[in-house]
Parts: sequence; C-alpha cells; structure tokens
Amino acid sequence: MSELATVKVFRFDPTVDQEARYETYDGILYQDRTVLEVIKTIYEEYDPTLAFREGCDNGTCSGCALIVNNKPVLACQTLAEKEMVIAPHPKFEIIKDLVIDFNKVRG
Repeated sequence: MSELATVKVFRFDPTVDQEARYETYDGILYQDRTVLEVIKTIYEEYDPTLAFREGCDNGTCSGCALIVNNKPVLACQTLAEKEMVIAPHPKFEIIKDLVIDFNKVRG
C-alpha cells in the first residue's frame, strides 16, 4: 500500500485576495514522484485554479523554482516528501499562487 502525502500550498491572487493563505490537500501519492508531479496532481485532480509554472522539466530553465519545507528547490528535480509546505520563492513578486515574476525582485 502506498503512503499518501499531505501538502500545504501557498495561495494568493493579488488581484482579488487581501492576504495569502495556505490550502491543504490530503491523500496524494508522492513516492517516487517529483514536487512538480505532485503539484500537477493537485491541479488536475483537486483544484484547477492553482497557478504554477513548469518549463523544461530537466532543471535547466529554473521556471519551477519554489520553496519546499523552507528550502529553495527546483520542483521538477526534487523528490516529493510525505509532508510538504510549498510556497513561491520569496525573492520575487508574486503573480498568482506559485507563479513569480522573475523580473521583479521584492524590495
């Protein structure tokens, strides 16, 4: 029997939200999967409003740069864990949810 993950994901849309929040998703298969694969599962099976970025899927574009459990990672190259807190990289301005603007560094 596969173990299932509990994932807390940062949610914020600056065009409509007053402040950020975290939503929890339970029961997600995580073993032998990357963080990006888990995020895609959340999007496809739980919440199609989740905004995230994916690119090359091999670690060269850095488009999927996130913070997972307080560590900067590339989601496409990092194995998922049983419990994860996923947030956008704090160095850049948030466009929506996990999507950041690489051209706008936070002050």
